Amino acid sequence: MDISNMSGKFLIASPGMDDPNFRQSVVLICEHNNDGAFGIVINKVLMTSFIPLLAALDIKESMVDTPVYYGGPVRPEQGYVVYSSYDERYGTIRITGSLTVTASQDILRDLACGRGPEKYLFALGFAGWSANQLEEELITDFWLVAPPDDGIIFDIPVAERWQRAAGSIGVDPRRFFSRSGNS
Repeated sequence: MDISNMSGKFLIASPGMDDPNFRQSVVLICEHNNDGAFGIVINKVLMTSFIPLLAALDIKESMVDTPVYYGGPVRPEQGYVVYSSYDERYGTIRITGSLTVTASQDILRDLACGRGPEKYLFALGFAGWSANQLEEELITDFWLVAPPDDGIIFDIPVAERWQRAAGSIGVDPRRFFSRSGNS
């Protein structure tokens, strides 16, 4: 596996990870290059409704409601929408052929009016790694790597996403043992 480009992959926190920001997390890596990596946690709900946040965008009412996810510890004031079906008007980053991410407020306005994408996840903050940091974490077994699955992001209940993502690569996290001690 080429660990120098994890763009478009799931990072699944190893069962032994004790960092409270990422314990039992599934992170969708949106972009990974020589400068570092950027991803969104897809399985931790921060708030059950995004409606209280809409006033800051001068949106008076919304036809839809959605949970607000904890996207990661970096820039928690910044919102990101991961969605299916590419649309250039939102100034997006294409993650895979079917997944896209944007920080555009226009998508939130469209969602509130019922005009946005059908499948989406709204998160505050992101997970970020500096140059070579993610590669070091991968080498030291902090993360399992899996191909992304739109169904896990949009259709599986939040509480089941970590296990389902691990299961997609044949790992049962309840039977996983982390390496410890000296070799």
